[in-house]
Amino acid sequence: MEYRYEKLLEKLKQWQEDELLFKEYYDMEKTQENIHAFYEKHRADSYNTSIVMHPDILPSDHEESRFLLDSQNVALVKHPRYCPFWYHKHAYFEMIYVIYGKCNQKYPDGQEAKLTAGDICLLSPKVTHGIAVFDDSLVINILIRYSTFLDIFMNTIRDKSQISLFFMENIFSVKKTPYLIFHTKGDELIRNYLFDMYLEQLQEDEFSDRIICSLLTIFFTQLTRRHKNDIEVPYSGRAKGEYDDLLLTYMLNHYSTVTLSELSEKFHYSVPYCSKLIKEISGHTFSELLTSIRLQHGESFLLSTQLSVAEISDRLGYKNPETFIRVFQRYHHMSPSQYRRQNDL
Repeated sequence: MEYRYEKLLEKLKQWQEDELLFKEYYDMEKTQENIHAFYEKHRADSYNTSIVMHPDILPSDHEESRFLLDSQNVALVKHPRYCPFWYHKHAYFEMIYVIYGKCNQKYPDGQEAKLTAGDICLLSPKVTHGIAVFDDSLVINILIRYSTFLDIFMNTIRDKSQISLFFMENIFSVKKTPYLIFHTKGDELIRNYLFDMYLEQLQEDEFSDRIICSLLTIFFTQLTRRHKNDIEVPYSGRAKGEYDDLLLTYMLNHYSTVTLSELSEKFHYSVPYCSKLIKEISGHTFSELLTSIRLQHGESFLLSTQLSVAEISDRLGYKNPETFIRVFQRYHHMSPSQYRRQNDL
């Protein structure tokens, strides 16, 4: 292992004050006398004392702003060992990576994912879950803005891999897969990409977030390349049509030109049936879904290229810039040019 990775691992292994407090309470016999003595001993740390004694006060719904700074698209956080278990959900995507040891990922419906060293759990937004780490295991949580996930998906991994289908379902389908588990079996290259992201986060300069996002894109591509056959998908109990994913993929790959009649012909459906199927899959009409796909590509073009609004409109498949501007204004309550200026970093 490279020296810088060894130093980072040493840093992550160090017990933090909150972890020691959590462990003390976990190991303690919960008599009234002991609980009172514990409270008096840690009175100065009222926040963590309250958490460990009354975990029900922890928020069950996390918005992005709770853990991600305005300047961050990705945040890497060590999961505190012995932190009380509680069910929660969040608006962002999350990856749970076990560096060594183990952890249990639990769900209210009784499902449980037992993760061991090298496992990566990729968790959808709004999935209620809880994480249990009650020993010296080392677990990293990677929190990723929804918009950042969308940008990575739109620009890099639109293929037929399981991870691509996972992204696509979460963005466009009403039938979502709650999580994926990758069994990387201690793959050092995958681990090192995560370590590189963590080390970059420690730089805390104006370039860090951009570099982390670039590393994350490579990470997902390598994860797909190296472990596409090492994926565990939970049983959801839901039926999915034979062509559900193929319909969405075709629209994503041909968003600038696709029509409902073309899509129907491609998959040998009647136009009314294809229209109904799109509605069942995505919760939107064909026109609404196509507009959503085009606008999300438009947002990406506005923020990541120097293309003019007219050029972007043409790439998206609009017959004239005025139509694109009008549609964009309806969804964002601002013009494409205003959106670009507002989000220009």
